[in-house]
Amino acid sequence: MDIKFDAQAAERLLQQMDIYCTGIQKETKDLLAILKNSGQWNDNQMKAFQANIMDLAKDLNQALSLEGEYMRTYYQRVQELRG
Repeated sequence: MDIKFDAQAAERLLQQMDIYCTGIQKETKDLLAILKNSGQWNDNQMKAFQANIMDLAKDLNQALSLEGEYMRTYYQRVQELRG
């Protein structure tokens, strides 16, 4: 079996991963923007809602961190294959 390195495909994957990470960043900012306006709400579920939003934002930040690590490793491997 012959495996061939496709530099263009590798670059496209990195670009797609970058777009994905940008989307995660936007979603996190949007969630946190909701929290800025939630202080005016006056109901019994506000604190639970805020805690859930914070948990979601933390999960997105964790995903972004892991994805960033993966992208760095992948980029290094692509550079090694290029020589």
